[in-house]
Amino acid sequence: MEPFTIRDTMRIGAALDATQCEGGELESSWVYWWGLGYIRDHASPAVAAQHAEHWRDDAALAASLGVEAVRLGIDWTRVEPEEDSFDEAELARYRAELSALRDAGIRTTLVLHHFTNPAWFEERGGFEREENLACWLSFAEHAAAALGGLCDGYLTFAEPDAYAVGGYLGGDYPPGRNDPSACFRVLTHMAQCHVLAYGLLHQLHEAMELPPCPVGVSFRAQAFSPAAGKSVQRLLCSAAERTLDAAFRAFCLGQTRLPMKYNRYLKPGQYCDFLAVDWYGRQAVREPLDLTPFAKRRGLGNPGALLSLLERLHALAPLPVRVTLSGVEDAERCPVLAEYLSALSQSGLPIERVFCAPLLDGFEWLDGASRRLGLVRVEPETQKRTVKPSGAFFRALSAARGADAALLEQFGL
Repeated sequence: MEPFTIRDTMRIGAALDATQCEGGELESSWVYWWGLGYIRDHASPAVAAQHAEHWRDDAALAASLGVEAVRLGIDWTRVEPEEDSFDEAELARYRAELSALRDAGIRTTLVLHHFTNPAWFEERGGFEREENLACWLSFAEHAAAALGGLCDGYLTFAEPDAYAVGGYLGGDYPPGRNDPSACFRVLTHMAQCHVLAYGLLHQLHEAMELPPCPVGVSFRAQAFSPAAGKSVQRLLCSAAERTLDAAFRAFCLGQTRLPMKYNRYLKPGQYCDFLAVDWYGRQAVREPLDLTPFAKRRGLGNPGALLSLLERLHALAPLPVRVTLSGVEDAERCPVLAEYLSALSQSGLPIERVFCAPLLDGFEWLDGASRRLGLVRVEPETQKRTVKPSGAFFRALSAARGADAALLEQFGL
């Protein structure tokens, strides 16, 4: 590994996605899913990292690690546990957390939806029914009115493509459907929500005399390759690439291409202020299951595939770029961080944020608590926090704005 310098314009940080870290006995889709026995290790999202209780300590911990940017999820179920009934105490808690992060010099991207719905929204049919979309837009407006002055950007949705495929094409995520038509109806309706929210959020900031705040959406991104070079596997890889391209065009550019559905709200234009991807590395494809978010992965691989994807998307929409690296086990993370931060810093792309890992061990969707992917170890029974070796490496990278030969040698690189 060669020494490298992190680009001055690129901030490095971590993710605090709501269901994965907050905990709490909520009437939400993923607590419901756990209750039905679908979590592989039977761990409950009600435990996670109890971040909703320990956010003050976690904000201080993030600052001590040199975290410069946080991707912070807010939980729709917490904010609106019943339809049209907003919990102002929860919004006050989020305001306090955002203020603490800002006071620590940490910039925050607010995530308005990441896989999880309130039970009442699921019971109404969720994003599959167009008449329900006003519910999410009302939540987004209410949350932004309360919190918008304390963040420096919004993600309307984190991985809407994974949400639609996972829940409606394979059925391992809630609501457990396997209906291709419903899958792309849901994804198209989420694109409609994003396009409407893009205008709504900008108008709200202007009306409240708040600084302009960039709005985007992040997509689950992988480099698919046929496992054995068979024609059917090549077709599956091609289908996955077309789906990402169609979703990106719908959400960000208002363009409708198959397999997305026609939607009267999708009209050509620009509906994002930055490009965002959640990167999951290379995936060998043997069967359709390998295209889903619950396929077994084997690390992030070489960053060249990520750069190729970003260049393709940037050619369609030449905007600043934000990257979230999916979690890897701690034994792998130091070389992964060094390799990716070096490659991203040296690329010609305008990369402004890299969220390097979850800040905390927590709830990893179908894997529950069996995968411990944070920079900080969290003991589920005691909630004790301990910085991992990769967290120490992140802190050293942030302090030095890169890695010289001595630092690389110190961490065995």
